[in-house]
Amino acid sequence: MSMAWSSAILLLSFLGVPLEEKKPMTLPQGLVLSEEGPQEYVFTCEYFQTDAGDEFIGKHRIVAKYARNLAGGKAVWSDAVLSGGRTLDGDYDEGKPLDYLEGFTYDPSLRGASFMPSFFRGFPVTATASYAKNLVWDTHMMEDFGQGFFGSLKLNQPYTPQGMSDAGVPLAGMGTFRNRKVELTWLGLSERNGESCAMIRYQAYFNRFQMGVGASKIAGLSHYWGEIWVSLVDKQIEHGTLHEHVSMRIGASKESMTPFRVFRVASFEKLHQGK
Repeated sequence: MSMAWSSAILLLSFLGVPLEEKKPMTLPQGLVLSEEGPQEYVFTCEYFQTDAGDEFIGKHRIVAKYARNLAGGKAVWSDAVLSGGRTLDGDYDEGKPLDYLEGFTYDPSLRGASFMPSFFRGFPVTATASYAKNLVWDTHMMEDFGQGFFGSLKLNQPYTPQGMSDAGVPLAGMGTFRNRKVELTWLGLSERNGESCAMIRYQAYFNRFQMGVGASKIAGLSHYWGEIWVSLVDKQIEHGTLHEHVSMRIGASKESMTPFRVFRVASFEKLHQGK
């Protein structure tokens, strides 16, 4: 800006001439979720394991399709494959299909039901089965964080939803995950799949959990964060990301627990563009 323009603006302000004020951005109030036909996504999540000295141990990847807004408002999972790898940068193996997740159907609006032991009836009691359960819980989380608090978010101002600070979440009979403090922040506007979107960041650090898988006991600390793109037209989730760092100890007893770490990276990618 030139010196002349700066002087002119300063003079106008002294004379009391009102200058045009830039209005702060706000999210549309009263926006409701609108879905015409099934909405389809692919959820991909990678798990990287290291020992207490940060030496790489192995990795897993789970990929599955998720469809919602089916008949009766149901959601269903399909085409789930779990793969493994022995090197950090190497390829994954061909993987094995997870038959118990094929056709797994439920009402996504009843989110509390997924924390009950009966919800995952038919799932095996194995460590890798928890990867499949995480798909369900993480999808609920993105839908809840992205759509459930839309009207409460203000630009660049962290928002903590009520009931999510120091809140314990049951893990369907496996144990408990305690969110220390969840923060949601509307970062601004973006675009995904040709849709104008609100970009929302979520984060929760220093979360304690304990669980059991078979004879093994697990206790640890989790830090997770990510971004969610929510359509400003129909409030649908257009894309989501997830990162989580977990430090844990596992063993049959407190005296025999072995420490190790897991870092996971996930993407929730929308496929079906029908509205």
